[in-house]
Amino acid sequence: MERPCFDILVNRLEVLRKKDTNCRAAIPLEKRIAIALYTLDSSSEYRTVGRLFGVAPNSVCNILHEFCRALIDEFSKEYMSPNYLTSDKIDECVKGFEAIGFPQCLGAIDGCHIEIKPPAPEAVDHHNYKGWYSTVLFALVDYRYRFTYVNIGSAGRCNDSMIYQKSSLAKHIEASALLQEKAKEISGVNVPVMLIGDWAFRFSKKLMKPYPFSTVASLEQRTFNYNLSKARRVVENAFGHLKARFQIIGKGLDSHHKNNSAIIMSCCILHNILNMHNSAINENWELATNEQREQPDTSNSSADFNQSAEQIRSAIAKYCVDRNEN
Repeated sequence: MERPCFDILVNRLEVLRKKDTNCRAAIPLEKRIAIALYTLDSSSEYRTVGRLFGVAPNSVCNILHEFCRALIDEFSKEYMSPNYLTSDKIDECVKGFEAIGFPQCLGAIDGCHIEIKPPAPEAVDHHNYKGWYSTVLFALVDYRYRFTYVNIGSAGRCNDSMIYQKSSLAKHIEASALLQEKAKEISGVNVPVMLIGDWAFRFSKKLMKPYPFSTVASLEQRTFNYNLSKARRVVENAFGHLKARFQIIGKGLDSHHKNNSAIIMSCCILHNILNMHNSAINENWELATNEQREQPDTSNSSADFNQSAEQIRSAIAKYCVDRNEN
């Protein structure tokens, strides 16, 4: 984190400042924020962080959780507010994804499994298909790798499509009149603004996914899959950047399960803050993510069929071919 971003946190998280007592001097605000950031940014244990900063391990734990709560209270409305369905945001995202090569796209959705230590009664629900315990960070990501919607806390055994169908995001997407109002005619078909996802999701007019794999796929189908994959990469890159910046996400959470959601949300907000200030990603950080847990495979629901959605997919496929030829 560059100094200007750190200074923003210091200036706006004054609530974390503590007063000196008769027994001892309080830990300065700047040091408290630095301790919290270092804990999120590294895979070190509280004991190691405490030795580095000269504080007790339990102080590191308390400072981290206080920081996360304060950060969410102060920055969530600004950097994680439910404004992804406003007219200006829709226009911005459609234009951004159009430049990438996919029309009428609001954002890409996907899930990321984060290792946790669940309480014994909930362990079986959190046991994922790769054989380890996880909670799911489900996210909608825009063309700039920013998290515009997050759903945190689903058990590891849940698949992405199930999480999406039960989420407030799905309800808002289906109920939004703006997405249809901003429809655009493509190859003779009225195409609304939509989300894009991988094989796991249920195919619909508001959610595009690739054509099923086929050795005899047409040029239009292959081109569509390529362009969708290129646009959908934004969500994969966002998760990659999140894990690179905050190794606590990649290595897994050791905290009490009740604190996990606040830690994950704080990392997402910090990611957006750094993204908005064009903070660079170090290549060595990204290389370190290769050593982390392998993500569970997504289930394939490619057998579903929707006639109206298929017309839209065919129109976009033809558009992609025509665009590449021009």
